[in-house]
Amino acid sequence: MKNLLLAAAAMAVLSGGSPSDADRVLDELEAAGRQLETMRARFVETKTLVLLDENETSAGEVMLRVPGKLRWDYQEPQESAMLIADGRFARYFPQTKQVFRGEAGGEADLLVGFGPGAADLGEKYAVTLVGREDVAGEPAHVLDLIPREQGGLFSEIRMWVDAERHFPVQTRLTEPTGDYTTIRFEDVKINAGLPGDAFELKLPGDVVEVK
Repeated sequence: MKNLLLAAAAMAVLSGGSPSDADRVLDELEAAGRQLETMRARFVETKTLVLLDENETSAGEVMLRVPGKLRWDYQEPQESAMLIADGRFARYFPQTKQVFRGEAGGEADLLVGFGPGAADLGEKYAVTLVGREDVAGEPAHVLDLIPREQGGLFSEIRMWVDAERHFPVQTRLTEPTGDYTTIRFEDVKINAGLPGDAFELKLPGDVVEVK
């Protein structure tokens, strides 16, 4: 019996944590999500193209208002803005004066773990606690999320959750092709208010609509 217990303990260590540990982190994430009304942060986004062995890095600011309003302002290397509201998205490129519109799909997963959406992560994904790592010098729980239903934009999501404030500080979203996008959130402000026009796209009169 003693040997069986030791073997079980060893397996738990190798797997990074027990289901109850993952549930605890999810509970903390959900509790923080229920309190969230607005979020504003800087971000650094790195797209890794595996076959080409290339990285594409962009940076900017992201804003979220519960329920269901999300804005990404890309400032480097090319200026653009993406707005998600009421189940639809709009992506505006000032240089070409084009705006792309359509139904929102996996774009909302870019902020997976923030807000009320954290409540059903255990239903949408099989969740494993991998362990703990530091992100920008702060401890974070590392979770792997595998969609229970296939066919989405991402086949796997790894999420680093701040161990003290219980919100994501980094995510890695892997596509079925193996390419992946890593997003690190910096200077995160929770419930600090947002500009009144934060979720309005100011478009020029000669903008070209693409659907």
